[in-house]
Amino acid sequence: MVEMIPDATTINEKERLAELRSRFSYAESYRKQYDERAIACYKLYVGYRDKAKVAGRSNLHIPRVYEQLDTLRARLVKSFASTRPYVDFIPQARPQSTLEQVHLDELKADIASALVDMQLEQNNWKELFYDYVTSLLIFPASIMGVGWKLDRRMVMRKVEVPRVIGLDPYGRPIVTTDIQVIETPEIAWDDNELVNIDYFDFWPDPRGRDIDSCRFVFHREWMTREQIEERLEVLYQAGAGEVFAPDWSEIENATAGLEEGRWERLSSVGLTPTTSDGYWPKEGTGQLYEVLNYWEDEIYSLMVNRTALVYEGKNPYWRHSKKPFSVATFERLPNEFYGMSAVQLVEHLQHEINTHRNQRVDNVSLVLNRMWKVRRGADIDESELVSKPHGIIYMDNPDDVVAFDMPDVTASSYNEEQIAKMDMENTLGVPSVVRGVDSQRKETATEIVTKSTNAGLRFDVKIMLLESMGFKRIAYLMDCNNQQFIDTPRLVRLFGDEGDWRLVQPGELIGEFDYRPAGANIDPAANKEIRREQLGRLMAMVMQTQNPYVDLYELTRMWVQSFDLRNPDKVLKSPEQIQQEQEQQMMQEQAMQQAQAMPQSPQPGMQLPPELIQQLLIQGGGGP
Repeated sequence: MVEMIPDATTINEKERLAELRSRFSYAESYRKQYDERAIACYKLYVGYRDKAKVAGRSNLHIPRVYEQLDTLRARLVKSFASTRPYVDFIPQARPQSTLEQVHLDELKADIASALVDMQLEQNNWKELFYDYVTSLLIFPASIMGVGWKLDRRMVMRKVEVPRVIGLDPYGRPIVTTDIQVIETPEIAWDDNELVNIDYFDFWPDPRGRDIDSCRFVFHREWMTREQIEERLEVLYQAGAGEVFAPDWSEIENATAGLEEGRWERLSSVGLTPTTSDGYWPKEGTGQLYEVLNYWEDEIYSLMVNRTALVYEGKNPYWRHSKKPFSVATFERLPNEFYGMSAVQLVEHLQHEINTHRNQRVDNVSLVLNRMWKVRRGADIDESELVSKPHGIIYMDNPDDVVAFDMPDVTASSYNEEQIAKMDMENTLGVPSVVRGVDSQRKETATEIVTKSTNAGLRFDVKIMLLESMGFKRIAYLMDCNNQQFIDTPRLVRLFGDEGDWRLVQPGELIGEFDYRPAGANIDPAANKEIRREQLGRLMAMVMQTQNPYVDLYELTRMWVQSFDLRNPDKVLKSPEQIQQEQEQQMMQEQAMQQAQAMPQSPQPGMQLPPELIQQLLIQGGGGP
């Protein structure tokens, strides 16, 4: 159990708690103006529609926003999560570097890159980045947390236990093995941990332009009492701050109204999230507490249920000394922390499409089910006014019932919807050819390639910004955490050499690197054939000219990847295999040349070399 700070520090603890609560209220009041915008965009994405105000009227949602966002998300995820290694490390040059030092730094870069790549795969990077991009397209900001997790637990395993069952005739013991189940302590996780943070669980400094310029940020988690105590134990052992004894009875009385962000978002789409933790017979086992993590570049604090300060100290990530988050927005706004999401850009166009579609549905309903003018006092059964085949209306006077004239809508309403859809495509840069659907009009191959290429230019800029804002920072934080927390040898599989595992010492991870995503922008379907053809032409030119400045292996790898193979390494031969085959071919050619140079039968009077005589005797079975 953690040894808590004595009561002498209670006054400072309360003063610091009041300061942090005031700072949190300051950040919360600023973010609330963006919450309504985030909820409105979320409702459009999930397709929620309020109940129709007039009974019988159409109230449909056309998933046009989802179609556009799914295209953007697919291309972004494909660009950053389709090729392994996910990230390449480039060593940074130093003024005093020698040629040997440069080669050593390149090897360190390969090792550090392979380690981060393994950790990304352990964190299920594809799924994680998919959620990250989804938040990027819906909310004003997308947040990824990069921390270090150490998880020790007791694990049940089957082990073989030797047992002597007797002696053989020579007196030697006969040993067999039994299978037993034992419980052993193991380290389940001791690596970087990536967490997608909900937009409603993050509060930045209102005066910040980005994550680095923010003076502070708050991050909310929901944890059990046991999890909180385990974290406090780790922080206490680190010795970088003070742990304060919490009053759990006071904390448990302050749990109401803390999930307002999540509750507001779910309730806006007709869902009712539970506000209780369920039934837990043992006190403190399952009840969840709100944990507010307060981060500055050099300071870290913990508040529980906004009523107790349980930790105050230095930033535990001293290698980078930054707030351990990566924040990105879809459309940046200069000098603003929050930007515009993709949904926000086309919000009104989606409402326009819904309006046009619902109006046409209502019009068709009114044409098929007509309205009537009935003379007041006329003896007419209302059930007879319902439209049905061979329906009959009995009346005393033909003027008792007169039908309303309800003409069909004009074709212009269809054109207006198409204009709205085209505006949406132009806004987000996702024309029909990029989405993989048929175009509304016939287009030539040149028009398709030109349109997709121009759309690709806009998309390339989005990839560059996401790389700069989010991906490179994630790689940087993970690399710094590896340099700080790894203090024992690690097995790392170097990418590119299948099965080549290497035992890496902690000192081999230390270095300064630049980080670049390994994947490239994925061309749309209309350009894949062109790109593949270009790579084929380039390969032919390189092989013809024997250009020494081009890596033919990597060029071949890119060409094979253009065929969308799931694992191109199974098709490609490794450089070691190619070198081995070349050496074997050279040895065979040398043997053939020696055989051709050797005479088939000695001529009379010809003096043979002693080495050849010895070889002929051996082949013929003769002795020396």
